[in-house]
Amino acid sequence: MTTRRELLKLAGFGVVYATFYKGFALAQERVNPVFALRGDGSVVVIDPRKDEVIAKISTGGKGGTLGSITKDGKYLFVANNAPDQRTVSVIDAVNLRKVKDIETGARPKHPLVSPNGRVVAVNHSGIDDGKNRVAFISTRNLEVINTVELPVLNTGHKGDFSMHGTFSPDGKYYFVGSYSDNRFFIISTSDFSVVAHVDVAGNPHYFDCYKNTLWVTVEFNEPKKETSKPMVYVYDISNPAKPREMMVLEVELDTNEISNTARIEGHHGNFTNDGKYFMVCNRGASPFEGTTVRVYTNDGKLVKAIKSAVKGVGHAYVSPNGEYAVITQYGDTKIEIVSLKNFETIKVIDTGVGRHMGHVVFMEDGSKFYVTNRVADSVFVIDGKKFEIIKRIQTAEGGQAQGQVVRHFYGVFERVVNPYLA
Repeated sequence: MTTRRELLKLAGFGVVYATFYKGFALAQERVNPVFALRGDGSVVVIDPRKDEVIAKISTGGKGGTLGSITKDGKYLFVANNAPDQRTVSVIDAVNLRKVKDIETGARPKHPLVSPNGRVVAVNHSGIDDGKNRVAFISTRNLEVINTVELPVLNTGHKGDFSMHGTFSPDGKYYFVGSYSDNRFFIISTSDFSVVAHVDVAGNPHYFDCYKNTLWVTVEFNEPKKETSKPMVYVYDISNPAKPREMMVLEVELDTNEISNTARIEGHHGNFTNDGKYFMVCNRGASPFEGTTVRVYTNDGKLVKAIKSAVKGVGHAYVSPNGEYAVITQYGDTKIEIVSLKNFETIKVIDTGVGRHMGHVVFMEDGSKFYVTNRVADSVFVIDGKKFEIIKRIQTAEGGQAQGQVVRHFYGVFERVVNPYLA
C-alpha cells in the first residue's frame, strides 16, 4: 500500500533538492508549496503548479500570521501571537503535518531563521515577569537552546512590546526592537549575551543590514505631532558592542499625510537584491492612509520620493530578477508595481475586494507571484509578466485572518534573493 509520504513525494512535495544561487533556492526536481498562514490557527498549503489548495494544517494555536521556513525547506515555524498564546508551532514542510509546539514565552511574534540555518530567533509581543524574551530554537532538535530576557523599563506599556528583529549577515548577532522603551538590543549568538542597547526617538519597527551597516526603521519621532515623521537610523556595526550612528534619514511626507497625524507612521524599510537601494514605506496608523515610499542609495542619498497610488503602503517586495518591487498595503484593495530602474509606476492592480494586501511570495523564475488579502481571506495569483490577476484562492470562508505567505528562507520579508547582504 502506498503511504501518504510516498504519495506526497509523487506529487512533488518530497525533500527539496535545490541549487542555491545567491541565497535563492532554484528548485530542480520539486516545487516549493505556498504556505498561507492564518490567524485562526490554520496553515493553508497551495500547490503552485495548479494554484489549488492541497492541505490545511491546524496549528492548534491562534494569531499565527507570521512565520519562517528553514534554509533546507524542511520546517516552517509559526508564531502563535494571540494574547493567551505562548507557543511556536513547527510544521513539517515536506510531509505537510504539524510536528510539535514549542513553548517560548508570552505572545511569540516573528520567528526568523539565522543565516546558517541552524537557529530560529523568536521575539515576543508580551512580557514574562517584567522581561521581554527572545528564544533561540535549534532547527536540528527543535528545542529551545537559550532564552534571553531583556529588561523592560516601561512595564505598563500598552500594545506590542516587540515587533521584529534580524540577524547580522554573518549570523553572529541578532538585533531586536523594544517598543516599550524606544530602544533596540544587540544579542551575541555565540554566548547569548546582550552586548549593547541603543536608544532611538520612537518605536524601532524593522531592521535590515547591508554589509557592516544596520538600518533601523522607526515609526515616527515621539511624541507624535504634525512635524513627526518616520526615521531611518543607520549604524556602523563593525564593532557590534559599540554601534556607531552614521546618519539619520528623516522620511519627509506630503501635505496630505501631515494634515492628519494618523497618516504618519513608518512601517518597513528594506534593501533591494543587490543592496544598492533602500526603500522605506510610510503606512500610517489605522485606517492606514499613508502613501509615501522613499528610495535611498546605500550611502543615504535620496533617489526618489514616490507618492503611491495605494493607501497604507507597508512593504516593497523585490522581484527575483530585481527589476521591480510590489508595493503592498494595509488600507486598500490594490497593489502597485514599481520599476527598480526608474522608480516609476508600471501598473496598479485592483482586486476589488477586501483590504490589507500585505505579503508576497514569488515563483523562482518570476512568472507569477502570490499576494495576500487579509480582509478577503484570500491569496491572489498575479502574472509576473503581464501584471494581471490569474486567480483568487480563498483560504477560508471568513474571519479576515489571512496573514503572511511563505515559500523560501528569508532574512527580511521582502527579499529572498540574497536574504542576508554580506
